[in-house]
Amino acid sequence: MKTVQLLESSKFDLKKGGKAVYLIEGKEKEEELLKPKEVGLNLPFKFLNPLQSVFFKHYEGGNALISSPTSSGKSLISLLFYLKNKEGRFIYTAPTRSLIWEKFREFKGFFGSVGVRSGDVVEELQNISQKAVVATYESLVAAARNRSRWFEEAGALVIDEVHVIRDEGRGAIIEELVSYALEEGIPLLALSATVPGALSLAKWIEAELFIDSRWRPVPLERRIYNLRKLLKRVKSSPQTPQEKVVSALEALDLKGKTLVFLPRKDLGWQALEVENAFYGKKVVNETLPFEVQPKKGEKVAFHNADVPQEEREKIEEEFREGELNRLYATQTLAYGVNLPADSVVIFVRGRFDRFSLEYKFFPDLLTILQMEGRAGRLGLSEKGFSHIVITGAKEDALEEALKEEMESPFKTALSQGLNSKEGAACQNRKKSILSLMLLGPVLRYGTSWKKAVKDFYSVRENPLLLKELELIVEELRELGFIEGDKPTSLTKLLVSSFVSPYCFIEFLKRLKSTASLREKEPTIGYLFTVRPFLRKELNPKTVALFTKEAFTQEGERIRELLEEESGIEVNDNSEVLIFYGKGSFFDFKNVARPPGELSTLSTESSLLGQLLCKLNLFDFEVVHRVIMSVRGGIPFNFSLLASVEGLGYMRGNALARAGKLVGAPNETSLINAVKEEKEEVLEALKEVLAFRYSSLKVLEKEFNQIVNIVKKVKFPLGNERLLKFLSSIFVGREEALKIDKEKALEVLRENVKGEEEV
Repeated sequence: MKTVQLLESSKFDLKKGGKAVYLIEGKEKEEELLKPKEVGLNLPFKFLNPLQSVFFKHYEGGNALISSPTSSGKSLISLLFYLKNKEGRFIYTAPTRSLIWEKFREFKGFFGSVGVRSGDVVEELQNISQKAVVATYESLVAAARNRSRWFEEAGALVIDEVHVIRDEGRGAIIEELVSYALEEGIPLLALSATVPGALSLAKWIEAELFIDSRWRPVPLERRIYNLRKLLKRVKSSPQTPQEKVVSALEALDLKGKTLVFLPRKDLGWQALEVENAFYGKKVVNETLPFEVQPKKGEKVAFHNADVPQEEREKIEEEFREGELNRLYATQTLAYGVNLPADSVVIFVRGRFDRFSLEYKFFPDLLTILQMEGRAGRLGLSEKGFSHIVITGAKEDALEEALKEEMESPFKTALSQGLNSKEGAACQNRKKSILSLMLLGPVLRYGTSWKKAVKDFYSVRENPLLLKELELIVEELRELGFIEGDKPTSLTKLLVSSFVSPYCFIEFLKRLKSTASLREKEPTIGYLFTVRPFLRKELNPKTVALFTKEAFTQEGERIRELLEEESGIEVNDNSEVLIFYGKGSFFDFKNVARPPGELSTLSTESSLLGQLLCKLNLFDFEVVHRVIMSVRGGIPFNFSLLASVEGLGYMRGNALARAGKLVGAPNETSLINAVKEEKEEVLEALKEVLAFRYSSLKVLEKEFNQIVNIVKKVKFPLGNERLLKFLSSIFVGREEALKIDKEKALEVLRENVKGEEEV
């Protein structure tokens, strides 16, 4: 393996060029930067940067690892990698849809046409014939397990953000993808932000070239402050933690785009409220745990996992291109989102551990380093600034710990062991993750699955894990999910939907015990039944944050009802899904959209629909309503309102509640009544809206918009893209693209009649 260390002394200017200074085989070298035309690229800038130039000079083929700070031009390195591996299809994979679409736009200029797999139903219908494909981790591993043609023709594979391998939820998927590349000799380029022990990662992927870059396109200056000392600079006397946070920021007197990382999300919301109430800032967020005051000052926002996806995307765009200059965030923003800033401020808590005799920090040290990576905007900032504000430890203790962190050994989530997690979709969470991890290679290689699994980093580091996997295989054989050495057709179906056999067992248990509940309370009964098929954890603390004791009380009532009717202990946060599915967020004026994971259920609902159609345990009318209730959060009897464009969660539930008031049996009769302008229904709709809108002007506006949307509705109801996707199960992709909504429904009703037995 050739190892190159790119040094901080490297220089780069977008117009003038610069030089690459690096160590190789213990010798320091210095070279001029390459021009795009020298490497066969037609690009709108004059020079490759030092990292790109060194990669092109020293990469001669095979696998490679680049460990480099954020925003150091790793996308272009992907293209340089392709130029030396042109045989076969070029595949780029990353953890988030936003990164996938960002790379789609970048690569389109080079390849002309780029295939996409990000979980969207339309993309899944379209065959991939393009030379290049961008895909999320999950979409790519699904293609590998199913031996999709576009994966089988892979000639070069780029795994971006490979340090996500440390994540418990997704690390196993990266290990699986790397094992396929190693087993089948697919040239692999792994790209990572700075990660400890990267040499071990390079050795694992059998890299021919490992570049460890210390150079940053925009130099970083780190400053560490003690919070107590920093607050002495301000005239006021802040009392609460959130007041101290905002006062500290004022003391720093920051300019330009600033990301403020906080260790707790509740502190972020509280700081946002202080900014709004006491500093006159205008809040960009629409879904809030407090009532916002209308202000005309500078914009401020909070970005975290609780914020609905649609709002997160708006906030990101406003920070990149708009007038939003101060963005509070939690550690979720440190990974998977390209959002550079002029400065980052990181609030850190330290605690001395008497047992280990060392300081512990939150957020953890690697996350702090990832957060720092956001500092510096290429072409806009001459320097990036990292301001770390610490409590509970001395400044030099943190400085020393950060240095030591980069010298610590490489770890993965699996190599450290998986723990049970409260609220997981499947009670056997560890077995669930491990079973899916091993069933991928079993599907792809059959009896040779062990050979691929032995390539997993975690198995190499922890040989006992292989024994654990062997025991799971034996158990799955006893349970009937593996016959001989082959997974059953049911098992193949489950794995393609990312559902483990253990979650399926839980589903069957609920299917048998909730029949009467599904009849009496269909929203509660059906959502509880299909909950094991949804991968989201659905954190109840998120819901309680926005709804206070209302959810606490309602959640308890839902759990008691479920346990009484089914005899099953509820510990998978089903009450969150049901609270959402009943439209209960409608009652809270501070909530514009369902928060957190509930705002990202569209992809989950598509996979759920596919699985339920293939299982054929319910007729399609039931399947359709279940999918749309999950997708749109509208009660079962009115759930097809979720397919009406322009309604969304709040307006859809306003209609559903009006329908319930007048005794409408379903959304069809309700829509017809609105179209016919039946006074009883229109008055009921106004009555419902009065619960949410105190302003008569706003109420009338919402009322008119809902009525206008409903009057344009054409029957039959249904999301055309989703229905085509589901019908492709029975007629094939090409035919599904040709048919209309009516034909798709006809196909599904003919084929999904609830006739199968399990």
